[in-house]
Amino acid sequence: MSYIDHTIGAYLRGSVFFPFYWKYIKHSNLLNYYQELKIHQWNTIEENKKIQQKKLYKLIDYASQNIPYYKRVIQEYNIQFSEDNIFDDIKKFPLLTKDVIREHFDELYKFRDSTYFRNHTSGSTGEPAIFYQDKHFREWRTATKIFVNEWAGRKNGQPMIELLGAVQDILKESQGMKTYLSQQFYAVTTLNSYMMTEKNMYDYVRKINNIKPCLIYTYTNSIDELARFIQNHHLAIYSPGAIMTTAGVLFPEIRKRVGEVFGVPLFDNYGSRETGGIACNCEKNEGLHLMPDLHYVEILDDNSREVNPGESGEIVVTLLSNYTMPLIRYIIEDRGILSGKVCSCGRGFPLLEKVEGRIRNMFKNKQGDLIDGAYFISLIYYRNYVKQLQIIQKTVDYIIINLILKDSNKIQEARKDFKEISKKIRLVMGHETKIKYNIVDKIEPTKAGKHMYTFSQVKD
Repeated sequence: MSYIDHTIGAYLRGSVFFPFYWKYIKHSNLLNYYQELKIHQWNTIEENKKIQQKKLYKLIDYASQNIPYYKRVIQEYNIQFSEDNIFDDIKKFPLLTKDVIREHFDELYKFRDSTYFRNHTSGSTGEPAIFYQDKHFREWRTATKIFVNEWAGRKNGQPMIELLGAVQDILKESQGMKTYLSQQFYAVTTLNSYMMTEKNMYDYVRKINNIKPCLIYTYTNSIDELARFIQNHHLAIYSPGAIMTTAGVLFPEIRKRVGEVFGVPLFDNYGSRETGGIACNCEKNEGLHLMPDLHYVEILDDNSREVNPGESGEIVVTLLSNYTMPLIRYIIEDRGILSGKVCSCGRGFPLLEKVEGRIRNMFKNKQGDLIDGAYFISLIYYRNYVKQLQIIQKTVDYIIINLILKDSNKIQEARKDFKEISKKIRLVMGHETKIKYNIVDKIEPTKAGKHMYTFSQVKD
């Protein structure tokens, strides 16, 4: 296909088909949200703070009247709040943890329409949580993704590759025509990061060279492994316009290696399934821009007090776009540092200096293939009898699974599933893999106080 054909196709997808579909077929606000972000980025920080103030007050006011949990919290804590003082008043609310979500789940949501859907965190290095979202959240999330992709040089409709997890591919389930058409419509090709086999990585290099994407969106550890593979095998690789990483800390050594292999700048996109995109660096790379339209972010010390810019603390997020299940002062289980500087790009979005967060754990089989820890979580955690779990790879062919059950009477139900779970684990780890299941009463956290739900002891 010629350059002209690529250009015309990208223009039709991004400027004709995409806007028509979302505006006239889906009757969505996505394009309006995208335009708001484009305009607001050039406001002053104070102007954007005023916009955030109104949105924060509106969310809390709604929650106080419609969400049973917050009705009760406001009464118990005798919380008074107003729009003028909302940035102070929000500090009166207790922090929202995953334990609180599990304990009070049925009190934390109210369906406003039929567009709600259920989602969950991956749980690979933190406590998983289940939550409801709605079309307004989804539209803001998609608008944000298009918006920050433009910072990395991708115009909507241009070819893009996503190196992300796809459990159904590992289990050899058909993607179906719907997935295929979606990829064609958005010009996005998804490569499976959950199983980085040598054969797959050769195939990924071939696809990148053929598709010639303007952007690769990827898990941090996945693109690092692919970069190592390309280096070790002395392969030629197409240089996209940029690479954007997520789901892992973009350490300087990873940024350096991936940047050298692909010959492109890297963009660090920080977010989560429950909150959507929270922050991303721009072309100046002087920190990660927070987006006041979408979140109110606090950095707190161990006593839940706000820290000064430049000091490390727990990242606490209030999500402004999901009214179905408001997350107010939600502990995302990452640490970060707010910057006291203003980015030289001129955007009126405050900066996170950096995120000191979690890193996904990778398991390695006898062939040297790398499998994302989230794959194992997805096989086990969301069964109705599982309260907590820990999966430890002791050697390349020995895995221990520790389970805490919600009810001791569920032991037989759990044991019936072990055969099915083991079969799917051996599909990626090898048929000779030994798997030991332990029903335990307690799972010890790490020395840092975090629960590592997947942990490999196999040396690199």
